[in-house]
Amino acid sequence: MLGGVQISPDRVEAALMGIDGGIRLCESMDYGRTSTAEHLRAAIIAVTDKCFQGQEIIGIGVAASGMVNASTGQIISMHLTPALGGMEIGNILGSRFGVPVLVDHHPRVQALGDRWFGLGRNIQDFASVYTGEALGFGIVYCGEIVRGKDGAGGESGHTTVQLDGIQCRCGRNGCWETIATLGWLRETAGTLELPAAATMDCRQLVKLSREKVPDAEKLLDTYARNLAVGMANNEQVLASGTYIMHGDVCGGGEPMRLALKRWMHEFSPHRGVPPVILLAASPDQMSLLGGGGMVLSSAFSTIA
Repeated sequence: MLGGVQISPDRVEAALMGIDGGIRLCESMDYGRTSTAEHLRAAIIAVTDKCFQGQEIIGIGVAASGMVNASTGQIISMHLTPALGGMEIGNILGSRFGVPVLVDHHPRVQALGDRWFGLGRNIQDFASVYTGEALGFGIVYCGEIVRGKDGAGGESGHTTVQLDGIQCRCGRNGCWETIATLGWLRETAGTLELPAAATMDCRQLVKLSREKVPDAEKLLDTYARNLAVGMANNEQVLASGTYIMHGDVCGGGEPMRLALKRWMHEFSPHRGVPPVILLAASPDQMSLLGGGGMVLSSAFSTIA
């Protein structure tokens, strides 16, 4: 059996799965972003205990938001939930369950899920894109995950797309995250006085667009354009060719996929075949499955 864990700003989720990717047991717990480190640690232990205690597991793979040190298993920082910064999640789970624990940046683990169990199974080059409150890529190149030393890099949401742009929560200006996340979408929807702007997401925006609510269709197109800016930058550098979308934009379904495809064709190098845009299935459990994929990759010394 394999263990998968996802640690995000708002919740921890764990899954016990077979080597075929079939999830046998799944548990989760929400926590506040201002929680103390002790509370967060207790939540992580409570959830993982329910899934892994008494089970014969090969290892545990952890997908963590924020910056990580993949060599030490430490979450270096997480802007949205500061108390997770510095947490040595690898040591915490390793000492508790007595198995190898692998920790990596969430989008890279998500990409492993796509590679082992999802839409990327038969694709050698692709980018797995997370959208929502944050943005990120996990990139598979020639069948292998791209990562820097000790798990550095992969912070595509904090690449600069506007030199004179607004300040990002990371402290820099003009990051991709400042123009293409739910925070930006909701603020812009509020300025346009769209219904339910404070909770706006892609699913709701597509619904409003279909209902011909003023400015909704234009905002949907702008959302797709802003996402495509960062994705096309990757296309210029690595030419991933295929983009597997996860998170918020998947709620927009085919209208959002087509808008992304149109803008990606506009912004990307014209080599005859435009980039392919795929939407992950719902429910989206690829980060948890990617945790299992990390364990398999380590055990078989492949694609990790």
